[in-house]
Amino acid sequence: MNLLGNFSFCLLLLFYCSSSILAQELTLEEHVLNSKILNEEQKISVYLPEEYKKDSNHRYPVLYALDGKYYKKTVSAVIAHFYSEWLIPETIVVTIDNENRIRDYTPSPHPTADVPSGKADAFLDYMEKELIPFVDSNYQTSEFRILEGHSLGGLFSLYTVQARPELFTAHYAFSPSLHWGDNKTVEKIIEYLASRKSLEQFIYMNLGDEIVESEYEPGNTMASSFLKLQTFFKENSVSGLRVKSEVFATLPHVATNMTGLVNATNELYRNWVLPFKAMEKGPEAISEHYEKLSADLYYEIKPRMGPINFAADYVTNGIHSPRKGMKLLEYNAELYPDSAWVNFNLAKGHKQREDLVLAKKYGTKALKLIAQDDEELKSSIVNFLETL
Repeated sequence: MNLLGNFSFCLLLLFYCSSSILAQELTLEEHVLNSKILNEEQKISVYLPEEYKKDSNHRYPVLYALDGKYYKKTVSAVIAHFYSEWLIPETIVVTIDNENRIRDYTPSPHPTADVPSGKADAFLDYMEKELIPFVDSNYQTSEFRILEGHSLGGLFSLYTVQARPELFTAHYAFSPSLHWGDNKTVEKIIEYLASRKSLEQFIYMNLGDEIVESEYEPGNTMASSFLKLQTFFKENSVSGLRVKSEVFATLPHVATNMTGLVNATNELYRNWVLPFKAMEKGPEAISEHYEKLSADLYYEIKPRMGPINFAADYVTNGIHSPRKGMKLLEYNAELYPDSAWVNFNLAKGHKQREDLVLAKKYGTKALKLIAQDDEELKSSIVNFLETL
């Protein structure tokens, strides 16, 4: 590869790996819900991707984060960084400013607790019957929901797996307080999962230096409860259930939240990025990749036009195979025949190969498909056609 070609390809690779050097400007909307179930006001914050209003038909997965008053900025920033780098789909983040976490996150009372507790089912009622319907009715949401929690929030997230198995697709539990209530939650989860032949859900859980015995917790029941559930996952499998469990012996309790959010997101969306090997092999390999991704996330995901278009550029200019690159552009047009952007890229591909008849054909088609408000793309297509 010559110096100019190498430089151009590096720029292309940089664009693929980092769609934006700057952080996205998230839209923050705050709400106060007057909960009849909890008989109190509940505050939530909703973070929307920068391009949220661009396509009114697009539906976004939603991450619900507990203890929002402490973690809202961190969680929203981390998730936004992931999707700004094309590593995950654009996601709506809803943070919950819970007012009484011990009461609402614990499934049962604790023998030594002298404060109200054990009302997790009531809080789940609030989420299922009030919070989620409110979010779904006011925002462009899909049915793919993630529940994220730390410490008692992690306990609540794992409890939800068996208490409301259809409510969330993925559960993140960072340093979950599974010892709460004499391990009853662990027992319920194990009993429930042992009874299931299949379950289409994802679970991530981690533990920090709670593994070290504490003078405040004889026998370190927090760690022993976690390890009991971890052992069950290692020794048993449920069809469709994906589990990632990690222990960080040197990581303090307060740090498992950040590390866990990054690792959980990476693992959940482990196949989101289209690998270079699939690009090089062509349409069949790309289709196989998206089938694997769909199995990972439990819903059908159509090969995405952006990565396929990048694949065409990469194959054409990176490994110098114009014929394979054209096949990828044609494959994209078969998948998205009504996309002006896809047809325009196909037209440019034909021009690059000096087939001006087909370049004009697909450029004209793209112009007919252009949205009325997309003046920038319309201008580019018109200028392109004038060069033919």
